[in-house]
Amino acid sequence: MFKRTLALLLCVVLVVLLLPGVALAAEDYDEVTIKSGDTIRKLLKDNGRDFDTDKYVVMVLNGWTREKQMDTLSIGEVVKIPKSIGDIVGPAPHLISSKDRIEYYVIPYVIQKGDTVKFIYKLWGLRYDDYVDTIEALNPGQDLELVYPGDLIYLPTTENNLKTNTYNTVMSHVMLQDEAVESVFIRYGRDFQGDREYLQRFNARDFDSIKSGDKLYIPLR
Repeated sequence: MFKRTLALLLCVVLVVLLLPGVALAAEDYDEVTIKSGDTIRKLLKDNGRDFDTDKYVVMVLNGWTREKQMDTLSIGEVVKIPKSIGDIVGPAPHLISSKDRIEYYVIPYVIQKGDTVKFIYKLWGLRYDDYVDTIEALNPGQDLELVYPGDLIYLPTTENNLKTNTYNTVMSHVMLQDEAVESVFIRYGRDFQGDREYLQRFNARDFDSIKSGDKLYIPLR
């Protein structure tokens, strides 16, 4: 009897530990009106959350694309903060894991006269060779050596302080057991069926072959 009870307790603990961090359902986050002295770090701490992991979920909940936006809160502004794990309502499929991360950023760039892709990265102080594989994946069919003024290309970067105001954030999500790719994109507000070809650019694996433990990359709008 004791062994059976102990096994049951261990199963409960394991489920709690493996439960992802935050729900997008309205009942699973708090809408907080910012007061003097409030910071995202403080609000997360008040809910028993970890800032270093759950700040990315806060960004998704509030539609923010840069971490710096968390430092420019205004008194009276309403922000969404995930509740403590103990207060979360609903099954795990409705949750975004607090382990999701910002993987990199993408800049939609319109080629100007005299531009080359290599020269753009040089101006940004970045090594073109570090990004070339991702550039090719994001711009299928585009000859990177032959671009013309007016061409729109997607340029990846891990820096978010370049001299441009247009950044698209790309998140990474580790697939859970029995989790559907489409459901992850839907949680992030993406139209999986309508945008499938575009979303595939960000993922080297075909969606049908992605399995538990694989990384899925999700571009935010």
